[in-house]
Amino acid sequence: MIFQKTYRPKFPLNQFVDFIWVGKASKIDLNASHHAPLFTELIFNYGDVFHVEGQNVENILNKNEHQIISGLKTSPFQTKVSGDYSSVGLILKPYCYGMLIEKFGSNTMDRLSEILFEHLFLTENFEFEKVEKYLLELFDKEQLDSDLLKFEHYISTKLLEKGALKDFNLSISISQKSFIQKFKKHYLLTPGQYVKLKKVNTAIQLLQNKNSKKLIEIGLEAGFYDQSHFIKIFKKFCGATPKDFLREK
Repeated sequence: MIFQKTYRPKFPLNQFVDFIWVGKASKIDLNASHHAPLFTELIFNYGDVFHVEGQNVENILNKNEHQIISGLKTSPFQTKVSGDYSSVGLILKPYCYGMLIEKFGSNTMDRLSEILFEHLFLTENFEFEKVEKYLLELFDKEQLDSDLLKFEHYISTKLLEKGALKDFNLSISISQKSFIQKFKKHYLLTPGQYVKLKKVNTAIQLLQNKNSKKLIEIGLEAGFYDQSHFIKIFKKFCGATPKDFLREK
């Protein structure tokens, strides 16, 4: 049996971390496939085997623990866990990959790993509030980029049609090339790929709350141009058509 506990941090940490999860189990054997998510994840594994296989995944294996950072993807990925399971994960805002990758495997990250283990595994109660303080130090010198925040706001407030990204580029002070370079550093994807990923994740939420809507209606509501466009992009990012996804869920 897997025990899992989650915690949603308060402001200002929630500008970077959506939630923290802690997982524990004895002698498990898990092999799962996941659709491309809309978040970056940082994992500290103190147990036996924990593999994340897919795009934009980096690993640091130390004597006592294993650190994994997993960024945005344009295709499904796999998680394999076996043996004793004892891990902590941070579900991060998409842009946090660019903030953390240079610190990955550093003394700062090693110290954070020790703190997480101390306050979430060596105590009777989970001391999430104490962990928040140390996590804030990880982002202490990081500034939220105004262009990236403007982009997030832009794509969250309108249904993006063809040409919408071009209109956005005209609204910022830097060139399209400079913005794409900045964007890829933080997100690992181009703005166009990220918009598709966001539409796919919106479609997944609609499929999971189907309420007898037709697939074409779900695709259009998620921002796809037509049914063929919806099926093509959805299958690329999820590894299955919308119909197959519904059947398997």
